[in-house]
Amino acid sequence: MPVQEAPLLSAAEFLSAMRNVPGAVSIVTTGRRPSRHGLTLTAGCSLSTEPSSVLVCVNKSAGAHDTIKNSRLFCWNILAAHHSALAQKFAGQDGSKGDIRFTEGSWRELVTGAPSLIEAICSFDCCVVETHDAGSHTIFVGEVVAQATNADREPLVYVRGAFAVPRIQDPRH
Repeated sequence: MPVQEAPLLSAAEFLSAMRNVPGAVSIVTTGRRPSRHGLTLTAGCSLSTEPSSVLVCVNKSAGAHDTIKNSRLFCWNILAAHHSALAQKFAGQDGSKGDIRFTEGSWRELVTGAPSLIEAICSFDCCVVETHDAGSHTIFVGEVVAQATNADREPLVYVRGAFAVPRIQDPRH
């Protein structure tokens, strides 16, 4: 029996469905002063434990895209519940671009020199080891060379077009 071809899903239909998928809110940063760049995203995840690696998906039109591609480094900062204003700033909601976005929050450098948010739930400082073209985005695979963790914070998530804080029960109780 021949395989029946499914009709293509429109971009609008796809986006409408994806709005229901909660994602951890993060800021991906790159570059060094005075040419630091960063953007808010929910498209990042762990990839491997050996070697320790993560992947982030960055829109090719984002200001940070070419800096990540050329510098071959980034820091993936997972945001805490109180970081919604910072997430909006790095999403460009206030019109800021480039290094000016770093005037809010406390930043440091770990190993690569990419900005690491001190108050993030966790930050993964990475060297790019692979890139993959994926339509409007580039998938950057980063080997983690350093990390910082603040596990006592609640995460910020994005779902249905808004920021939210999930209720997490302490498994020890």
